[in-house]
Amino acid sequence: MVRGTPKRGGTLAVALDWQVDSIDPPASFGGWNTARVVQQMFESLVEDDLEDEASPYTRLVPTLAEQYDVSPDGLVYTFRLQKNVRFHDGTPFDAAAVVFNFDRMLRQEAAQFSPIAADYNQVAIQSVEDVRALDAHTVEIILREPFPEFLRCMTQEDAPGSIVFISPTALKAYGNEGIADHAPGTGPFQFAERFPTPYGCGVKIVRNEDYWGGPPYLDGIHFTPLPSADDRAQALHDGEVDFAYGPEPTRLKELREKGFIVSEGPIPYVWYFIFNTRDRPFCDARVRRAIMCAFDRQRLSDTIFDGATDRMAGILPPASPSYEADFPELYPYDLARAKALLAEAGYPDGFAFTIVTATAGSAQLAPIQICQSMARDLADIGVRVTIEGREDWVSYCEEWRLGVPEGVGLSEMSWGMSCDVWIEQVAHTRYLSPKGFNAGYYSRTEFDRLLDSARTEPSEKRRTELYRKAHRLIMEDAALLPVVTVCTGMVAYAPHVKNFKFPRQNWHDFKRVWIDRGD
Repeated sequence: MVRGTPKRGGTLAVALDWQVDSIDPPASFGGWNTARVVQQMFESLVEDDLEDEASPYTRLVPTLAEQYDVSPDGLVYTFRLQKNVRFHDGTPFDAAAVVFNFDRMLRQEAAQFSPIAADYNQVAIQSVEDVRALDAHTVEIILREPFPEFLRCMTQEDAPGSIVFISPTALKAYGNEGIADHAPGTGPFQFAERFPTPYGCGVKIVRNEDYWGGPPYLDGIHFTPLPSADDRAQALHDGEVDFAYGPEPTRLKELREKGFIVSEGPIPYVWYFIFNTRDRPFCDARVRRAIMCAFDRQRLSDTIFDGATDRMAGILPPASPSYEADFPELYPYDLARAKALLAEAGYPDGFAFTIVTATAGSAQLAPIQICQSMARDLADIGVRVTIEGREDWVSYCEEWRLGVPEGVGLSEMSWGMSCDVWIEQVAHTRYLSPKGFNAGYYSRTEFDRLLDSARTEPSEKRRTELYRKAHRLIMEDAALLPVVTVCTGMVAYAPHVKNFKFPRQNWHDFKRVWIDRGD
């Protein structure tokens, strides 16, 4: 439902927490920061319903496919495509374009094959046997095995990578090495240019007048990187931007009092640490449990983030299908238990280790402060922490993907999906770094078996049960250390920004947003 009378025109100024990675969504990383930009320009066969603010996790809606069918055995997906859709360069979007884009990830012999796109999208692509054009506007995707979350994987703008569609004409002209920032999509906005800022390049996108769903109201959007959360809050306060991602939590009350709108509600987000389970001392689960018991995450949430976050007891994020709001806290703050576990593991006097962290980046909150808070807490059990910060977010992501290096105990990440297969992506043995994103090298046969069963289970109820069993197991093993999730203030915006919707997702849709300053 549209709220108010739409106005056409104006440019929305958006503050991001880091500069945008290369704009080639199937082959880019960059986190949600990049996803929030490319979401406006590129589309998949199905997408999250980003207009729905009520559902506990995002519903799927046909997008470039006007409808689809799934065979009873879950192996054949038949998509009937929208007609009269064109890429931003005028190339028709049709069944041949769908096959061309899938072949970029699926077939090594294809001229357009991209090893990076294949790698980044492997969670979904590994299940695909074939993609065929039945006619100009009908596509059939055949899976090797049932994968009920296949459609939901398509909606994930930061998997990393994403299954969205780029003009075959442009890919043929620029190739995989040159397509970044020259990749025409089908979405309501199209790339205009990058522009210099003190903190890296900003991105300008402009209205696609020929958008198949009707042109957006805004003339365009300017995305400007401001790595400091306080700077993002100040820029919003001073009218330099209209909309800010992740403003400083301690300033949310002030922003509300001045009439700005601050988001509320759960999103599929968790800020967490990855233990290096391959090396001593963290190959011992007792040590990992001791660290979790000695880290007062509730105090951190209350003091650093002033109520804008909730402590996380588990690693499955809110607003994902298998999330349990009442998941028990297996490791409440308990110094006596922590000391006993360390002594039992052979470290009665503690030990020293190193954390590697980004200093800022996509939805990173305050990584240095979080690490410092942990270090202060662990000193109480004789554990000494050295913090190594990495200044560039994108290069940090690339380094993190390679796995926690030898001699480092923990690294951190902010992630989560509205797709339960995320826990497979970050913890299954199949995805041990550098092949995947299991950066802490956790491996347990029973855990893998539960995820393998969940991956192909057609019953949603049974699938949820399997994911929850796997989740309980990995938390009992303390392989990952969940810290907080964001419940307030993922976005804040000026009152002249109209019809913005805040669904249970980490990126948003601006095609039906307009600006009304009351002039």
